[in-house]
Amino acid sequence: MTSPALPSPDNAHADRLRAALERELGADEQVLWHGWQLGRIDPRSFLAYIFAVPWTAFSLAWTGIGAAAVASGSASGENPLGLVAWVFPLFGTPFIAIGAWMLSRPFVPLWERGKVLYVVTDRRVLKLATGRALEVNAVPADRLGPAERREQPDGTGTLSLAIRIGRDSDGDRETESFVIGLVADVMGAQQAVNRIAAAPPPAAPVAVISS
Repeated sequence: MTSPALPSPDNAHADRLRAALERELGADEQVLWHGWQLGRIDPRSFLAYIFAVPWTAFSLAWTGIGAAAVASGSASGENPLGLVAWVFPLFGTPFIAIGAWMLSRPFVPLWERGKVLYVVTDRRVLKLATGRALEVNAVPADRLGPAERREQPDGTGTLSLAIRIGRDSDGDRETESFVIGLVADVMGAQQAVNRIAAAPPPAAPVAVISS
């Protein structure tokens, strides 16, 4: 097992990921490349606001109308709508939560900085993430398919690796992907992936039967 030096933001999450990688690596497994999730906001992610803003505004208005109706009825001592008046605020609350989630999505990379580590070894590709719990996703080299790289002029970017290509229940083409990024050296990531994808699989051990 090769124990690489992994420069990163100095925080408890990064230290936990370093220790997790040490534990994850197998005997004689070598790290060819690694990259930390960058804390950078992608301007394209704000395109979701075209839908998220009106969704959230409508949800707030819906809930506000219900809350105002309940408050008005309570103040006057009359509530002719009964339980129906409570449906508006109760039904609208989950929609407000969904809207808040969509509005916050572009800022997720800021939260993930120093908490997500991508690694390419001579056997597999890994993603290690820490939050409330440690999450480890690994894909062996023999499952790696075509790659799609999106690279910025400064060398940062993402790398999408196809790990399963098939058809859904309607017969439409369906691709399952493992995504690396946003990382600083995306070309290095692809070179490391190309190296293990082209390597022949290790020979199976030969059993020796003694008489």
